[in-house]
Amino acid sequence: MKVHEHAENAAASRNIPIKDVVDAVNDRFIEQNLMLDATTDAAVLVGFAENAGWKGFSNGNVVWAVIRNGELKTVMFRREDQPSTPVALRVRTVIA
Repeated sequence: MKVHEHAENAAASRNIPIKDVVDAVNDRFIEQNLMLDATTDAAVLVGFAENAGWKGFSNGNVVWAVIRNGELKTVMFRREDQPSTPVALRVRTVIA
């Protein structure tokens, strides 16, 4: 999977290795028998950040990977109490 520079920077800002994010995305697709291709537009639950707080300019502790057109575009951090719907994450599909 191609990884956009923005995704690398977002993960690095919270000390989350981008390889771990890519591995988690691939695992979720395999677990759910889904295909990752050039049409994929999804938010994928990666896991929970151990060091929640304001590090990396976010107070979120849930790590999401956003895939657009089959490319990992960003890694985002949301609080557990925020909605994780396609509308809230601005994607077609949510994979948790």
